[in-house]
Amino acid sequence: MKAIRMISLIVVLLLTGACGPMINILEVDVRLPATRPLNLPGREMAVFIPRYDSVSLTDSVLLNRFAQAFADGLSLQARLSKGSVPVFTHYSGTEALGTLDQPDYVHRLALETETDLVFMVDSVTIGDFQVNELSLLLAPIQAVVRVYDTEKVRFTQYIPIRDTAAWDLGEYAEQETVTIPKSAFIDLQKAAVFIGDRTAKSFMDQWETQDRVIFVYDKLKWNVAYDHALGFEWDKSMEIWLELVKSNNAKEAACAAFNVALACEMQGKFELAEKWLNLSQKTLDMPETRYYKELLQERKK
Repeated sequence: MKAIRMISLIVVLLLTGACGPMINILEVDVRLPATRPLNLPGREMAVFIPRYDSVSLTDSVLLNRFAQAFADGLSLQARLSKGSVPVFTHYSGTEALGTLDQPDYVHRLALETETDLVFMVDSVTIGDFQVNELSLLLAPIQAVVRVYDTEKVRFTQYIPIRDTAAWDLGEYAEQETVTIPKSAFIDLQKAAVFIGDRTAKSFMDQWETQDRVIFVYDKLKWNVAYDHALGFEWDKSMEIWLELVKSNNAKEAACAAFNVALACEMQGKFELAEKWLNLSQKTLDMPETRYYKELLQERKK
């Protein structure tokens, strides 16, 4: 009897351990839609920066760094070799920064350079340095880019860009006079390059690797479905999970519905994914479901 009791206890412990699902993390490539959709492939492009009568050395350097990174980024997004998009300088006279709106003038620049998509980088400027309550030294960065399409004979986009460079001052933030770090000038140039490249990426859809939760029980069907998911065979995985949704075990049914939602998202069926997540949450409210719903809503935006 003692042996039987011991075996029974072991079986109970094993069953208890098998009640919960294993949470695996699957890396997937997610397509993020362009924030400023623009058809770049196949277009002849050029970037123009102004030469003003009076401008500080810092702004001039940042303008060039931004424009070159922006042009190289455009080349990459259009699947061209680096340097394929040239950067030209034009003389803007005494016009104020970022207010130039002369389609005839820009159209002439396009004809002279034989381009049909012109990017006018009107300005890159640095605002006043400030120290915030977190002991960070902040420097606001602003830029203006306009996009002129010769096929439409007009400006199609006006892009004001705002960002902030920051340095951690630590204990030095308590001093009455704060000294700007020696690295600030180099750091601002790196920031201009980063913002220029990011602006170029905003015209095209981007792919980003993200983590996704996938539930797996130590059972044959669950493991087979998981193997299909690892091979991104979502139809085969979903076929099994749709059977498992009918389980009398609420947690298993909720996990299966969660996995079906994942399969729907991976196939671009966002509305259907939300419906399955709602079913999963209605069956059993899990923190993973709430987090996934927020993520899907953000993707839809």
